[in-house]
Amino acid sequence: MNVKSKPSVKSQLLGTILYLAVSTGAMAGPVIIDGTDANEHGTVSGGVNIAGWEYMQKALQNLAGAVTSTATKVVVDLGTAAGTTARNAIDSAFNLSSLSGAGGWTLLHVDGAAAIAAHLAGLSTANTGILYIPTAGNASGDLTAAELAVINANAASINNFVSGAGNPLVGGALFSMGESLPGAYGWLTALIPGIVITDVGGGGIGTNITLTAAGTAAFPGLTNTELAGADPWHNHFSGNLGGLSVLGTALQGSLTRNVILGGGAGTTIAVPEPGSLLLLGAGLLGIAGLRRKLNA
Repeated sequence: MNVKSKPSVKSQLLGTILYLAVSTGAMAGPVIIDGTDANEHGTVSGGVNIAGWEYMQKALQNLAGAVTSTATKVVVDLGTAAGTTARNAIDSAFNLSSLSGAGGWTLLHVDGAAAIAAHLAGLSTANTGILYIPTAGNASGDLTAAELAVINANAASINNFVSGAGNPLVGGALFSMGESLPGAYGWLTALIPGIVITDVGGGGIGTNITLTAAGTAAFPGLTNTELAGADPWHNHFSGNLGGLSVLGTALQGSLTRNVILGGGAGTTIAVPEPGSLLLLGAGLLGIAGLRRKLNA
């Protein structure tokens, strides 16, 4: 006679924890949100990206390596205009990266407020692997005020894309850069109301950006030397950072500023919804009760 053994306490607890992780959307995509206009400060020499464009190339490569394998291999560029510095920068960063060619990725340009609105309305990992939000008001041919307004109005779509809403094991990647137009980072402040974003004005600050321990862990292979080409930088971040970590800092006088935020796979932008927190708390109480019952 076959006798089925009861699951161990450990296996039951593990199953409950895994269920909660899926239920609360614990998995998400990799993120880089920086305050630079590296697209304005790079070029190509001998078929190799240098300075800011090299940083952008490495950023794309690190994001692509961390994004879920089920995401469509498309980098979607929002708003750069053909024949301008902003367009040339993302083209070069992509074309000379490991994503192009054998990497199997393609680059899609979505230009104009109406086209951006249409894409964001249907944004998902079925049509986008990495969402690229270029600079606004910092480089020739970058986001216009009208395009930025559309992006700000679709903050929820961007968050759902990164967090994998509807399928928490699937999250897309996000790469955004410095914004200096009216309405700058409206999409980010909508998701993290307590975040403080400061525009340093003028021509930016030329101090080099260095990786934090979290930055090194999230994006192995991205070096301080490559980041040095990403300045001058225009924005820094403080206050409530939501689900984001500080990946890169730089000095403004004697003050250390947070210039790059984000994280690797599993990063979320907005803090969890209250309902999700309640679910997680109830689940943890359930685990504690299960342990007491099984140990009795």
